[in-house]
Amino acid sequence: MLTWTIERRMRLTERAELLREELAEVDAELGRQEAAEVVFGQWAEATDGGRRPSGIVEPEPERVAAGPGAGGMRLVPDRVEGMGLASLTSESSAEHGE
Repeated sequence: MLTWTIERRMRLTERAELLREELAEVDAELGRQEAAEVVFGQWAEATDGGRRPSGIVEPEPERVAAGPGAGGMRLVPDRVEGMGLASLTSESSAEHGE
């Protein structure tokens, strides 16, 4: 009888742990759903149920000017034997303090 009682307690302990884990998952999902309801309620209130614009503005794309070195353009040619500073363009020389 004692062996049966110990085995039964062990099975119940395992089941209780599984149920605790499941309850934690359900509680987390419940929290997410409650947060979604709040956000949706705020949106619906601000937009009259979607009948008015939300006022959310898409950001303008950043304008980038392309210049020397932009997009992988090479500023300085590969060095070869006998090459000196004269092979650099005036723009490259200015950038390198020449």
